[in-house]
Amino acid sequence: MKMPLLIRIFVVFAHSVPFLEGCKSKPSTTTTPSTTTTTRTTTTTVYSPTFASDPRTFVVNEGNNITLPCYVDDLGGLQIIWERANKTLAVGDTVYQEDGNRVQVQNRENGSTIVIREAEEKDAGEYVCKVSAAELKHTVKIIVRPEVEPVPKSGLVTVKEGEPATLACNITRGNNKPYINWELESGYPIFWFEDIYTIPEAGRWSSGVYRCKANNGWPEPATAEIRLEVQHVPTLSLTPSLGYSHYWTELILICSVTAFPLATVEWYKDGQMMEVEEDVTTRFVQVTHRLHLKEMGQGYRNDNETWVLEQDRLGLYECRARNMMGEASGGMEIISSCDFFGQVRCFKRVNKIEKLVPA
Repeated sequence: MKMPLLIRIFVVFAHSVPFLEGCKSKPSTTTTPSTTTTTRTTTTTVYSPTFASDPRTFVVNEGNNITLPCYVDDLGGLQIIWERANKTLAVGDTVYQEDGNRVQVQNRENGSTIVIREAEEKDAGEYVCKVSAAELKHTVKIIVRPEVEPVPKSGLVTVKEGEPATLACNITRGNNKPYINWELESGYPIFWFEDIYTIPEAGRWSSGVYRCKANNGWPEPATAEIRLEVQHVPTLSLTPSLGYSHYWTELILICSVTAFPLATVEWYKDGQMMEVEEDVTTRFVQVTHRLHLKEMGQGYRNDNETWVLEQDRLGLYECRARNMMGEASGGMEIISSCDFFGQVRCFKRVNKIEKLVPA
């Protein structure tokens, strides 16, 4: 009665274990069902407006305001982002810069304008306006006010006549490599491009004020002034002037002296120094000394047809000018009488003398 049950158990076990033939096993075969997977991709389109503003390069003077526009055809509720050097300047109405007190954003219906007050050199660069995936780029260049100083800083160059004179200036501020030119005090141009100007052999006529100008596009060029003083022996000219009254004749000797350093002027009569009071006027580098010799003789109300000069007034009158560089002199010899109608002169010039002080 129990055998059928044992047989059924054996049969079930036999179906789950492979049969052995001696020492070999017989492999079994397993079938795996195949599976097919379907993937669906959804594409989202991002709205990007069209810019109504064009990219531009703005050249701004230091201290002025930078104004950059960014407008589109339809903002569509999007926010405008301003960036510079990969840093956010502003998003919408909010400014994110540390010096935000200089930055202001003015929003409109379809765009905005960013304003940077009192432009500094560091504000130069590229500014990016972003609206969604679209970008507009502006370039800003800052012109820095130039400054220039004379070399030497005193602005004074002194040389002796015949020596070379070198004038120079130094640019201490300004960008874009300022353009340099030299001119005289009158504005007459004399030299370009270099910051050093050399006169190979300075003459007395070279003395004066020279201007070095630096221009980098700023409204007014920077200017440095240098005064060149050329030391030289005095030069002079001596001219007479006669003045007549009813009763006496006056002789005025006019001695015009040009010298640097300034010359000391003395008057001599027949080789003897005179103690006189002279009338001195200065015009630029020329100093004029006037010696008034009154009562030289009779006036034109006399019985003679000539003006007769007093005997003790006759002789050689000299103007002598001297400085550290040398000495110059000029003379006027007074003779006895002058014709009433001026046909005969009562004086004659003596050749002027110039001599250098020994080195």
